[in-house]
Amino acid sequence: MISTYWINRIINNFKRNSFLNFVRAIFDFFNKILNPKHTGEFPFKYLFLKKRRALMKFAKKNLDQLDDNRILNLGNYMFNLSKLNKDSIVYSFGVGTSISFEEELARVFKCNIYCYDPTSMAVDYIKNNKYDDDIIHFNPTGIWTKDGPIKFFAQETNDPKITGGSINNLFKSDKFEYLECKKLKTFMGENGHNKINLLKLDIEGAAIEVFKDMINDQIFPDQVIAEFEYSESDDFIDLDFENWSSELLEIIKEFKLKGYKCYYLPRFTHMAFSTIEICFIRND
Repeated sequence: MISTYWINRIINNFKRNSFLNFVRAIFDFFNKILNPKHTGEFPFKYLFLKKRRALMKFAKKNLDQLDDNRILNLGNYMFNLSKLNKDSIVYSFGVGTSISFEEELARVFKCNIYCYDPTSMAVDYIKNNKYDDDIIHFNPTGIWTKDGPIKFFAQETNDPKITGGSINNLFKSDKFEYLECKKLKTFMGENGHNKINLLKLDIEGAAIEVFKDMINDQIFPDQVIAEFEYSESDDFIDLDFENWSSELLEIIKEFKLKGYKCYYLPRFTHMAFSTIEICFIRND
């Protein structure tokens, strides 16, 4: 059953747009969730894969469903836009080959955004693309639970659009290199920050460990958008998933104790339910 949140989104979209644009938006949405060119696989494949069904079940059981219409899309992400302004501090870990989200944040809020990614692909992308470096600050360093060079396993692919580099060896690779990393606490100290208004983590399987480190250091940003990957493939081992999901559940419980809503952010338009994306929002 469709929730009140999505009904309100549909109504507001209809009010803002002409009937023709509204119909076009509906068509575009269904095209994105049904067209294999967008989904990267045949529609509703997740219903036939044990891993995807397990992730979907975990999310529905343990995470909050969207219920606040201040949570909206900006670029590829959803969060409470009303909590940001020009004085906000944003940290973004995981650039890959796109800073479109960060550029949209800069355009809308004119706030300072601190981007980090140690991989050569990210460094090359930043070097070869223009952006507003007055408020978008790039640093070729990764985030981890300690400061120093850390082993990053490469993603073996012939597709130049796919980013590579995983501390947890999400890609099951034998190739690796050592890249410089620091704790979130260290970055904040270097930048002179005692708070973060929005934190984005897209760090290829390393989010659980980084969250544990944040909790240990008592760092609780106003909002956190994070992607949690159980595996890169659709392989599934019951005991491994039980251990992984138990660790994630402890993080969710800890943030709820700190007064956060932990929203599941559904992605239907590409490889649905292949990961769990969560937006942690501190209650007003």
